[in-house]
Amino acid sequence: MPLLKSRCQKRLAVLWFTGGGLIFLLLLLQTFLGRYGDQAREAWSWFLPTIMPTLSLIAGVIASDALGRSARAARVDPFTFRLAYALSVVYLAIVSLTLLLSPFSPLPQLELMRLSNLWLGPLQGLAGAVLGFFFVATDRHPRTAASPAAPPPEENHPDSA
Repeated sequence: MPLLKSRCQKRLAVLWFTGGGLIFLLLLLQTFLGRYGDQAREAWSWFLPTIMPTLSLIAGVIASDALGRSARAARVDPFTFRLAYALSVVYLAIVSLTLLLSPFSPLPQLELMRLSNLWLGPLQGLAGAVLGFFFVATDRHPRTAASPAAPPPEENHPDSA
């Protein structure tokens, strides 16, 4: 049974803003405690492109929806939503683990952050592609009362001359 696209968008937004916010707070705390020393800029240069593009996309769509520029009754396949949600959880967990498990790594933390781009980049691309469906793609056949299926006007009909 198809799910409401707006509900799926809200659930994904809550996941990303909560997960991204917690990672932000963790990195902020680590920065305040001197974990990165004089290399704090490098740590933030790793973090911001890891999270901000997706958060910006979601925030932009939420703002657009608040202005009434979307079809509220659009529906999506449950599998696609679950895939987007699962990829998002995995991605945010791996970003978190990069920060949380670094004390146990033989690599210096900033080197581990740079190395993590090898697996975070492709995963971010996959998650972003599926999330783009929910936050950017338009429903080709929206099921709203405001857009009933009406025949084209006569002046556009090929037989009218």
